[in-house]
Amino acid sequence: MERLKRLLSQLWLVSLMLHLREPYNSSASGTNPDPGSKSQQTMHELDLGALLVSRVCHDLISPVAAISNGLEILADEEDAAMKAQAMRLIEHSVGQAKARLLFARLAFGAMGSAGTEIDLREVGQVAADFFRTGKARLDWQMPAVAIDKEIIRVILNLTALGADCIPRGGALTVKGEQARQAFRVVITAKGLKASLAPDIREGLALELPLEDLTGRTIAPFVTALLARKIGGEIKYGIVDDTVTFEASFVRPTTT
Repeated sequence: MERLKRLLSQLWLVSLMLHLREPYNSSASGTNPDPGSKSQQTMHELDLGALLVSRVCHDLISPVAAISNGLEILADEEDAAMKAQAMRLIEHSVGQAKARLLFARLAFGAMGSAGTEIDLREVGQVAADFFRTGKARLDWQMPAVAIDKEIIRVILNLTALGADCIPRGGALTVKGEQARQAFRVVITAKGLKASLAPDIREGLALELPLEDLTGRTIAPFVTALLARKIGGEIKYGIVDDTVTFEASFVRPTTT
């Protein structure tokens, strides 16, 4: 029990440290290195990786802290009712942490070799578990096909962005269409005072300098980079209380 408590506390601390990490600024040293140099490119990649880790850790801090609190109650409390309540808290928080880790693995992870395809039904279950405790109500309308993991990453990140557009809650619909040599997905976020922040738009348009990226803007920036890499295109629109993302990929799929 004590070892588990210490481990959770350490994870929480590491997560917090990573979340507060300042991104590398190439101008901080007073030099002006060649932007095309290998070392500069490597540093930029490290910065992007650190920001992605920061985003994942931010999502994990809450359930990990709740698990730690529950373990403290189990260790110190004598009342049976309080112990039972602590166990329920731990079980709920473990489920949350698992759902967020599985979602992060699909949305940000490498997931094996290039060309790996994943069944959209499996992805839909992961997404449903991730959004179950949030305010956005997920409606996953995807065909029963397997598609490239990199397309999956774009779809999940846009879905998460859609949920962020409706902080007061609402309907989050993810609808995909398969053509012979293409795949198209439309993500609709509808809710009270739905909006798409200017910095998120800049991230999707790849208009933010690397040194200005934050844990908030890294997801749209990397999503747009990945979409461009695999020949995809992302569009968005805002009408009244509805934000819509559309992504198209000229890429074959398999049944």
